[in-house]
Amino acid sequence: MNARIDMSAVRGVFARLAARSAPALPIGVDFAGESLNMMQVESVPGGARVRAAVSLLYPVERARLLADPRALRAFVRGALAAAPFSGRRMVGALAPTDVRILPLTVNVPAGQNEQQAVARAVREQLGASASESVVDYYQVRGADTGTEKQVLAAVAPSASVVSYLEALRGAGLDPVALDIGPAAIARLMAAMHKEDFGQSVLLINFGSTRSYLTVIWGRRLMLDREIELGEATLVDKVAKTLGLDAGTALALLRQHGTGSTAAGHELQAGAPDMGRTIREILHPEFAALAEELVRTQVYVASRTRGSTVSRVYLNGSVARYANIPQRIAQLVQLPVEVLDPFAAFAGAKERPSEQMHGIALAAGLALRGVEHG
Repeated sequence: MNARIDMSAVRGVFARLAARSAPALPIGVDFAGESLNMMQVESVPGGARVRAAVSLLYPVERARLLADPRALRAFVRGALAAAPFSGRRMVGALAPTDVRILPLTVNVPAGQNEQQAVARAVREQLGASASESVVDYYQVRGADTGTEKQVLAAVAPSASVVSYLEALRGAGLDPVALDIGPAAIARLMAAMHKEDFGQSVLLINFGSTRSYLTVIWGRRLMLDREIELGEATLVDKVAKTLGLDAGTALALLRQHGTGSTAAGHELQAGAPDMGRTIREILHPEFAALAEELVRTQVYVASRTRGSTVSRVYLNGSVARYANIPQRIAQLVQLPVEVLDPFAAFAGAKERPSEQMHGIALAAGLALRGVEHG
């Protein structure tokens, strides 16, 4: 009696064995200003799903922790144990304060090397300091053609890169790549908008002292700009005007936002006094932000032959303020929502706690593994 072999079942067994033996994708690791954010994903048909994610506040100030190998190693070990992470391979990004992003237009004639053209443009802009720097770049999407290329060059002092890599290895991690922060965010947002290839979206990433405007067109990064506005600016303005300490001013901002009503309309006579007061205090800062957003929209239209930004996402500390999406929507007249990094992943039905609000960069870093392994 001849036994029939089900080859599909055999292939399934070997596929499962191969999956077990294959190394896990690298962990996206972001040593942010106040917390360590980590995410690891798994490839699934049509995208990726979250394997593990964690966001832990530092026990001491970030710089002190990174300078203390023993404390850093113990902290990282605890973070890895807090969720089902696999392995120690990771992709990271330097802190924004250690990286200078240069928007460059480089001329690459036919047959010329693009990398050499970028290196030449960086040297022309930075002079002698370019020889003491590590340079990477990301090609920016644009509607124009020809020999000119738009790129974002990331430049960091070689000493800072070496020091950071040594700190990561000392913490027991195995860095396989350092990525550009804006490129990681673009990767995340592309995963969120799988079908909207022709749409441009804007991310306002609020930092402590500065914020960043990032535009993604389809799956590619178009623009990343730094603006002189951060949470510390808003807190300081409210604190000085009302004669408060910084902690009380921050609590008021988180409770009342910037004075916008839930419906996003102008405040009426019966609106809370504190909300109206904060709105008046911060009017110059948000008027300046409105100008930056208009300038960004004009730039997008010029690069896309008339296409406009379709949606705005908010990320960072200020994104947690009450009614902030409605306030920003008044400035741009577009749909505005707080960025949910987990929306990019399959099966992410339950949203994590508020503590995960800063994990967007780690998510984009983790997705690099889906592209590059």
